[in-house]
Amino acid sequence: MIANMDTIAQQLDAISEHYLRQTAGELDTYPRGVTPREEVWRAGNVSLLRFESPEGVEGQPILIVPSLINRWYVLDITEEVSFIREFAQKRPVYLIDWGYPGAEVGHLPLSHYYHRSIRRAVRFMCREHGCDKVDMLGYCIGGTMAYAFSCLEPDMVDHLVLLTAPIDFKDSGIFGTYADHFPTEEFKQSMDFMPGWLLAFSFNFVQPMGTWQKTKMFKDKFESKGFMKLYNAMERWIADPVSYPGKAYYHMLTELYKENLLSQGKLTTAEGLLVDPAARRSKALILNAGKDHIAPLCTTQLPQSDRAPVKQVTIPSGHIGITTGRNSRDASKSALEFIMN
Repeated sequence: MIANMDTIAQQLDAISEHYLRQTAGELDTYPRGVTPREEVWRAGNVSLLRFESPEGVEGQPILIVPSLINRWYVLDITEEVSFIREFAQKRPVYLIDWGYPGAEVGHLPLSHYYHRSIRRAVRFMCREHGCDKVDMLGYCIGGTMAYAFSCLEPDMVDHLVLLTAPIDFKDSGIFGTYADHFPTEEFKQSMDFMPGWLLAFSFNFVQPMGTWQKTKMFKDKFESKGFMKLYNAMERWIADPVSYPGKAYYHMLTELYKENLLSQGKLTTAEGLLVDPAARRSKALILNAGKDHIAPLCTTQLPQSDRAPVKQVTIPSGHIGITTGRNSRDASKSALEFIMN
């Protein structure tokens, strides 16, 4: 029975991937990220990218940790709207690309990503640049993972930017309700990964008016070349779903959303290491979005046991809009000023 369910899930995933690529049409010609880059190491699905900076740009490198949900290039969506391009003008910039995981990594725990993978990236960067720590920006669940890493390896992180990153999952809104009702144990027993198409389908239900609002915006602004460039780039990103490794997805729903272990200082890695907020020593910036339905403001607050320096800046935008909307430049400017100072 379990094997049959797994086979059906894989077949549905393949059909959905084909459908999305067909409906994307010309959007498939849009680049996945616009800033020139090179892959500097790879381990399975995971790779480390280094982005091109102008000649003479030096200093402590920045590591960007994107979410395991959706592709990283929402942070580099067009030449005019790009956190990565802004950062690369001032510092060496790296990013962990989680790739397109499937059943082959379904056994890996969430801590494999927030500890082992990030630690390997940081060690590589330190060797390359002759430093002993890096600056870091984590987006969405990538921010959650970056925060967990800064607690596990406090001497490896200098400045930490938490971009719409949920840390306290006690009142996590509609996604908390989703997690509460998700059949986690059945999922654990039957599936090696959460299909990307199903995640995308779920997001549409979370914000049911989103498609109507997007259609209305298109109708009102389609004659603007600037708007259409960003619109098509975003549609290309939406049509590029990513599956979530099974065990890591199970851990995210249970250990974070259902049990809120990170905020309580009770989260442990697969090796039994405690993710202790009291151990963090990096300077932190909470960069949240005032209209965020995915990571509401209350979820972005740090645990009381975390006594390290922290600032907060709230941008009047949504969870995605903070990276691609009209206020995204304010967000990237706030993050860069914090890191540079």
